Amino acid sequence: TGRTSGAPANNSGHFGGIWSSRNLVEKPVSFINSSMSSNYSIILIADTHVGDRIGQLDPQLLDAIRSESPDEIWHAGDVCEPSVIIELNKIAPTIAVEGNRDWFLRYRLPKEIAREINGIRFLLTHGHISIKEWALNYLRLFTTFRKLNHTHFQKALASLYADYNVICYGHVHEQIDEMMDGQRFINPGSGYPEQRNNFRCCYALLEISSSGDLKVTRKSVPNRSV
Repeated sequence: TGRTSGAPANNSGHFGGIWSSRNLVEKPVSFINSSMSSNYSIILIADTHVGDRIGQLDPQLLDAIRSESPDEIWHAGDVCEPSVIIELNKIAPTIAVEGNRDWFLRYRLPKEIAREINGIRFLLTHGHISIKEWALNYLRLFTTFRKLNHTHFQKALASLYADYNVICYGHVHEQIDEMMDGQRFINPGSGYPEQRNNFRCCYALLEISSSGDLKVTRKSVPNRSV
């Protein structure tokens, strides 16, 4: 699809005259954009952990995202380095939310971003709920040796964001696209190679038709689509 007016992709980092790699840090706020009137494509990515667990974004991942020609890129947190947003902004206008690792690294981003596109209400968030919840989950893991599955986080997100049709999140490092209690939950998996994703860099392609239909394709590099 072609890019919509008012949201040009360029190297300056601006997103529709509203967001940039600089004010993503300075203005941790949520917002809702008006609906688009044409088909729209979004790359959803999360948990890149650049500077935290890896040195840079995998060039194969960047090439794969570039080849999709998305209208926007959404990052669901644990960005860890501002350079990630700068690189992604060179491909398409990019928005991002704050993950638990971003919080610890003092890389301040919005906790959530709300969008409405062609009648679909989207909510972008990391999925750890809060630092307090994150700490309690780890305490539970260390005392019971039981790890919470993605359904636990989706139930918590549903209670917070009941008004949204689609919740896009990260945190659990698993590729997910499923309906639960009338809401669709999409997780792109981790954006760096690690065991839970068979050492692949993962992302998801969201294609929204002008009539409000949503198609989700889970992808990874080396190339694999689900």
